[in-house]
Amino acid sequence: MTQEQFNTNSRKGKHLSYQERCQIAILKKEGYSNRAIAKSLGRSPQTIHNEVKRGSVTQRKHQKQKGKIYDYTYTIYDADAGKAHYDQQRLNCGRRPK
Repeated sequence: MTQEQFNTNSRKGKHLSYQERCQIAILKKEGYSNRAIAKSLGRSPQTIHNEVKRGSVTQRKHQKQKGKIYDYTYTIYDADAGKAHYDQQRLNCGRRPK
């Protein structure tokens, strides 16, 4: 007999794909929590938290109003930045050559 009720869609330990990272970016923009994103992707909430932390970038908004200049900084999740940071980490792992 096979159990189909509580199975997840993806196996444990599998790396996030670029499509999943894009879905995380879209859902984060819409205001979903990490747990809600994890449930929709079939992943662990900690995996989503790590990915959001890895791919968060700080942006500046420059605004002029009545002759004064205001600078605002805010952070957003970017799938491309997350993928680039992940690939950079993967280059540094493994055994060093002699």
